[in-house]
Order: sequence, then structure tokens, then C-alpha cells
Amino acid sequence: MNHPDNDRSTNSVLGDGERPDMTDARQRPAQIRRPLATVAAAAVLTVLVAGAAAVTTGLLGGHASTQVVSPALGPTPITPRGQTSSGAGADPKVLIERFAADLTNGPADPVRARFEYIVLLVWDSFAAPSSSSTTPARRIQFWTTGLGASRAVELDETHGCRLLSDQTDDELGPFDGPLSSDPDAVRRQILHEPLAPGTVPDLFGQVGGLYGARFVPLATRQGVLEMLARQPGVGVQPATTDRAGRSGLAVTWTYEPPMPFTVAKTLIFDPRNGQLLASHSRAHRRPDATTPPEPGDEYEIYQLFPTSTYTRDMQTPKVGCS
Repeated sequence: MNHPDNDRSTNSVLGDGERPDMTDARQRPAQIRRPLATVAAAAVLTVLVAGAAAVTTGLLGGHASTQVVSPALGPTPITPRGQTSSGAGADPKVLIERFAADLTNGPADPVRARFEYIVLLVWDSFAAPSSSSTTPARRIQFWTTGLGASRAVELDETHGCRLLSDQTDDELGPFDGPLSSDPDAVRRQILHEPLAPGTVPDLFGQVGGLYGARFVPLATRQGVLEMLARQPGVGVQPATTDRAGRSGLAVTWTYEPPMPFTVAKTLIFDPRNGQLLASHSRAHRRPDATTPPEPGDEYEIYQLFPTSTYTRDMQTPKVGCS
């Protein structure tokens, strides 16, 4: 099954001279469109952000719980391409690889049950980027066996936790099946298909899609980070706070396609276990832009991942915003 906020229409950022088609994302219907685990709420230019909200969710009769805190105001800092906050000369590749090597199991790693359970909180704007709201536009609860059977629930948190969609499916999604720990295999697995010549792969968006669709085990989390370390132009910000107030390692990437805007992407990882805490994708017009503004020149998507664990069935925990 496809993840509700992952409209995997593409696994690329942009081809040569191509302008992103933002129409589908801006006019997104309230119902969940066929979930597919590839975070691309902005269709071609997107990234997930993990974070949290305010409650302790107990699963499996006390087996595993994920504490969630109230989102804080303000955007996640974006580190410019090739820079780090740890001083001049620090190599992002080395920092990320060391970070990956030191990761340990998280609270849910020892847990085993039939269903993986993931929660996402989503803020998005497709006019002028804004970070003024503490309330996410949508809450998504996702259950999956990792072998096809899944359930996706989408709730509107800005209108009293209104149910937008509740969908079950038994169709295999692109991230179903065993997850690899080898960086090259992870790359092939999340891109799904060969890219056309001259196309820039959206690895950051696809990583967000993976974490939005599966509970990612420790070995795969390490493989994901090692893969990102090899991405040209990555940056690192060792102490970045997400909208839930959680601090983690931010891996950043900035892309300037042959268009009048810049795309900045950030993934924030838990400093102990490497789970994805948040994903931030932002496009803004460059100061030197000479062409008239067009729809899609500016957008912002911020996603928090308050919960990633296991549960016994697709009714546990209950559907709701708390």
C-alpha cells in the first residue's frame, strides 16, 4: 500500500530545465490519495520532517511507548550547502559516517509484533512559506505489515480532528519487503527505478518516504545515513531542534536548479538511535530572479514523526489526535 502523504509521482528532484508541477500538491483533495511510501507531498520537491505532539502512546500492553511533545514555533534551520556548524574544515561525510557508526537501538527496536505503526504530523504551505502555526494541518496514522496489508488514516487537526480518510489495502508498496543495510542497496531500494539522464535524484524526499511507510530497523538506519553521506553537497548541523523541541543531527542539502528558486531540504535524526525526527522541504525565489513569480515557486512542507514502533493490530492504538 502507498503511504497517504507520499504521492510518489517521481523519485527525482528535477530534470534539466524542468519546472516542478505543484498543481496536484496545492489542490490536494481532503481524502487520502493512494498512500505510497515516498514522501512527496510537493510532488517533485519534497522532504519529511520528524517531530512530535503531546501524549504518551502505549502499545502492546506496555511493550513500547513513544513520548510526544507539543510542536514549537519556528522553522528548522537550514545549513547552506557544504557547510557545517562544527567549524571550518569539518567533513560532513565523515561526521555523518561517525554518527551512523555510534547509533544504538531505540525503545521499539527490541519489540516485535505483526504491524508496524507510524504517525506523521504535517504542515504545508504552497503560497508563501510560513511557520506560524503550532497546529499541524494533518495527522496521519499508518499501520503496515511490511508485506502489503496496511491501513492509513488521515485527520484534519485544524478543524477539531476531523476524519478525512480511513483506508485499508493489501497491495504491496514500494518499500514493502526486507529492508537492506547496505548503502548502495538502500539507494536502489528507495529510488525504485533508474533515473533519466540529467535528473537529480530526490534522495532526501525518498528517505522521508521510507520512514513514513515503515519502521526502519537500526541496521537500515545506519545504511540510510551512510548513503546520505555520499550525496554531493550535503551539510551537517550537529545540534538542530525540530518543531517538537527535540534536538538531533540535521543532514541538509541545497539545490539550485536552472530556475528562479532554491530548494533546501533537511532531515533531522535522533542523536542516539538515528530514527528520523523531522523532515523539512522549502523552496523560495532567489533574490536575483528576473522572471515573473509563478505558482510553485515557493512552498514549504514540514513533517514530524512522533511515533514509529510496532503494534498487535490495525485498531491499536485508537484513531485520534491525542
